Amino acid sequence: MVGIIGTEDPTGLFWVDREYLQRGGFEGSSLWHKGAPQPDDASCPVAPFSCPAAPVEAEIAITTACNLSCACCYTGAGPSGRSLVTDDVVRMLRAVATLDVFHVAFGGGEPLMHPDLLDLAREARNFNLLPTTSTNGHLVTNEWARKAVGLFARINVSVDVPGGHRDESCYAAISRLRDAGHETGANFILTRQTFDALSEVFRLSASAGADSLLVLRPKPGGRGSGLYSAMMLDTIQQRALPGLLLELSGRHALPFHVDCALAPLIIQAAPDAKMLARFGASGCIAGRLLATVDAQGFAHCCSQLNQVICHYTELPDGWHNSPVVQAFRERSTGLEGRCGICERRSICGGGCAAVNEFHGLSLESPDPDLCN
Repeated sequence: MVGIIGTEDPTGLFWVDREYLQRGGFEGSSLWHKGAPQPDDASCPVAPFSCPAAPVEAEIAITTACNLSCACCYTGAGPSGRSLVTDDVVRMLRAVATLDVFHVAFGGGEPLMHPDLLDLAREARNFNLLPTTSTNGHLVTNEWARKAVGLFARINVSVDVPGGHRDESCYAAISRLRDAGHETGANFILTRQTFDALSEVFRLSASAGADSLLVLRPKPGGRGSGLYSAMMLDTIQQRALPGLLLELSGRHALPFHVDCALAPLIIQAAPDAKMLARFGASGCIAGRLLATVDAQGFAHCCSQLNQVICHYTELPDGWHNSPVVQAFRERSTGLEGRCGICERRSICGGGCAAVNEFHGLSLESPDPDLCN
């Protein structure tokens, strides 16, 4: 891999080789002539798609307010939160644009609680950033969906099991967004308690018109920190998960993805390389493909991590010169214990760094919640 192409219709990022770019008339940067690692280069310490010099996506927390107070919320957002001043968010957009990212994800809290969300999406495009967002769906009206047309590259809706906080509203929101013409998917936090409802979530998401289902691992932050140990999948569930996801996706004709925190569970539980290849999963992308800015204006390698890279006003220098970022980029080479000898470490990366931080473990330690 030597280049990345970003598209809007469909929304996606495509990792391509030098020959592909040259056929399109692109000669590339000076890095082409400085021995940049190639996919078959053993010196590349991580998976080939994880070696870019800059992140491909930035997340900005534009509000700590939320109309719900879900027990598993990793930020602890709720009705008493606040939205950032719009001009401050615009300055953050300008800063992350200097990192040459493709996408910017507006997060929270509940992003629709920010009164100027649509204006912020327009501003993102002015900086050549494709904006995306995720919502719990409760505030998605037909009118809002129409006003948002042409602004967001993608809007995902966080869905719930029947009877949950977001139950009917979330699936109705997917339908409203799809009817208005948005690319819309569903997000679902998979826990020990919701594991048996996964088939119904696939069915309801497909029926509502979602184009895909993003399955996420619970995170040990915010209100969710006190529940994390009880929510984490048990060993039997972890081992059953790869086959179950493939079976449900086929049954309901709904593509799926797994987030980078859940991916290590898939990577270590998939019985063979052929099945693993069907997931296209990558482990921790913090500091490599992802940068985040919190509601206080501090940049991080991941929204789940406490380590600060710099204040957003110090980007891009803070990103390129930070020892925090460098530690994540070199993580695969320093893994310890069972991860240090695992043949899949280059794509797993050792597991979720936020989980290690939660348990007081070093970045190089194996994710303690992996079943093997």
